[in-house]
Amino acid sequence: MNVSTGGLTLLGSTSGGTNPSFLAFDVPRGRLYAVNEGNPGQVAAFELRADGGLALLNRVSSQGAGPAHVFVHPSGRWVMAANYTGGNVAVLPVRDGDGGLGPATDTEASGGQAHQIISDPAGRFVYVPCKAANYVAQYRFDGDAGALTPLTPATVATAGGAGPRHLALHPSGQWAFLINELDDTMTSLRIGADGRLTPVDTKSTLPAGFMGTNTCAEVQVHPNGRFVFGSNRGHNSIVTFSIDLQTGALTLVGHAPTGGNTPRHFDVDPGGTLLLVGNQGSGTVHALRIDPATGVLTPLGQQAMVSSPAFVGMTVLP
Repeated sequence: MNVSTGGLTLLGSTSGGTNPSFLAFDVPRGRLYAVNEGNPGQVAAFELRADGGLALLNRVSSQGAGPAHVFVHPSGRWVMAANYTGGNVAVLPVRDGDGGLGPATDTEASGGQAHQIISDPAGRFVYVPCKAANYVAQYRFDGDAGALTPLTPATVATAGGAGPRHLALHPSGQWAFLINELDDTMTSLRIGADGRLTPVDTKSTLPAGFMGTNTCAEVQVHPNGRFVFGSNRGHNSIVTFSIDLQTGALTLVGHAPTGGNTPRHFDVDPGGTLLLVGNQGSGTVHALRIDPATGVLTPLGQQAMVSSPAFVGMTVLP
């Protein structure tokens, strides 16, 4: 990637297995993990080489059908998978030495259409948005045993039919932001000292007057903690909200076109100046410049052709 222009140059490809629809990086340890979204579902482990190349280490069961998300625990000792079709989640141990995966140490029936699994930065609490169940499941995580225990309450409800899909955590650890796939909204939540989530504010991701069909997909917080972004599939835009750091309230900044159709996933670079968005429907990846002071996104006119991109990720290798 050209960090000045956002332009992409193809270096090569590696077989990812059946529908590798989501990836998770562990750059310090030179690893990358991918779900294989089939039935039975699997999680694949790869060596992440200094030149960006990948080498398969192994594959293990995700303990459910249709895994849609994979996450590396902050300790690097565990990899977690959310099984969308199976409605459950699994904790997988990372092998010492090569970084491959072992059999699951825990599985939990989190809820219908579990779409994501993510922990807080300290790795103490784990959250699972469940689209069909219309709630976020919340757990305490035992980092020694690799086990999940439901908090009390075990779930945080969303509006009926909201379809919670993905959650992004604020760098401060005080806030979380939930994008709801079916009712086109973004919800901010307070994270308590005990890990429990409390909804604070909900805003539409769409501009006033939009009458077309739309579903939401990805959500990410800017590294400076001032803005949160979400993708609209149908309106084909990235929405930006500013965040009130005292109350968690959201204020609309604006919408930027993604340059293609069905923006399923996007990523913000670690420096907070570039956003790459994968337009699954049109088979393109586009670059947008981020103004860190205002949160405004500006398309850069760069386009890479990629067949049906389900995920786009940026990282800096040592």
